[in-house]
Formats: sequence, C-alpha cells, structure tokens
Amino acid sequence: MNFETLQAHVIRNLGNRDDLVDLAKSWINNAYLDFVTTGKLPELERFDPIPCPSLDETEDKNTEATVERINEPSNMVFPISLRDKTNNRPLLFRGIRWYDRHKSISNGQPRVYARYGEKIYLDPTPDAIYIIQIRFRAKVAVDVLVEAKAIPVIAPEFHEILEFMATYRGAMSLNRGDAPDWLDAARKSMFAHSEQGTEEEEDANIGFEIKM
Repeated sequence: MNFETLQAHVIRNLGNRDDLVDLAKSWINNAYLDFVTTGKLPELERFDPIPCPSLDETEDKNTEATVERINEPSNMVFPISLRDKTNNRPLLFRGIRWYDRHKSISNGQPRVYARYGEKIYLDPTPDAIYIIQIRFRAKVAVDVLVEAKAIPVIAPEFHEILEFMATYRGAMSLNRGDAPDWLDAARKSMFAHSEQGTEEEEDANIGFEIKM
C-alpha cells in the first residue's frame, strides 16, 4: 500500500472530509515515524517490534577479556536479539538499573546484556574473547513519507495497522466517538500478524525456564 492509498483510506475512514488531506498525511507520518524509529506504537506497547526485514541487519562483535562492554553497531536503532556465537547461547536483555544492581562480581561467559548510551554492557564481564551476534533494526534513510507512490518500508502485512493507527490518531484529534474502535482494530490486526500471540500460547501451554 503506497502513501497515496494510505491517505485515501484514512480520509475515507474519517468521513471523506476535504479538509483532512494534509492532516491525514501528518497522522500517517506520525505513526510511521514510531514504526521505523522504535518498532512499536505507544498505544500498542505490549507487542513485539514490528517486523521490517528490509531494515533488519546482523553484525558480529568480539568481546575483550575483562572488558564489560562492546560498541553498538553504528546504524542500530534497537537490538532485536543478541547471541553468544562462541557458546551458542542467547543473551537475556535487562535494563541498565537491573544491571547495576545485580552485576556479577566474577568474570565468565556473558549471559545478560543491557544498553546504555551507545554501548552494550555484558554480564558477567567476559573472561575471554567471545563472538557476540547482534540482530538489530537499522536506521532508515528516510523516515517521512512524501511522494504519493512511496511505499512504507515495514512489512506489507503491517500497512493495515499503519492505516488503523493513523485513523485512530485522527479520530482522537477530531474528538470522534469511534476512536476506540480504530484502536481496537489496530490491536486485533497486530495480534493476528504477530508471532507474539503464538509465543504467548506456547508459554501458557508448556511453560518456559530461563537459566541464569
């Protein structure tokens, strides 16, 4: 779905008013900016980041013995996952406050990571050289849709969610009573296209364990 089609859909959803042409562009781009810079929407924060294969990259970083941090990839927006390739083990993400409170006093094989500034902090501090694979969302060159035929870089199945979220934000701005309906439509579409629904069902059925 290109920008022109998205705009037409949002205007249609909000009553085909002629005065919504520029406003619809703004609502679409506000939602799109959230997609490409955070991978999420504030209103749908519980969901995993929106898939965007064209912006997802992988880079390997080598640790140094007794050095607790490694540099983030220079074009990274946020990490998707980290794995210790040397020991074939995924790393668990924790916030920097957790890291500061619970950091191991001894060195060893990294099992946890935290972000702070443009660094990735590892716990335990590596006791040797390990290869850390970083899967991440890369920065997008253009984070605003301008040309009528421009196509959002997010996966095509999520274009509908972009439409619903732009419509929701427009309905909120216009004080329309159907605003909650559009947010609910976006939430349902997100759940239908997200792997998270399947993962949550698996967790509930079989449980899971994280060994620290």
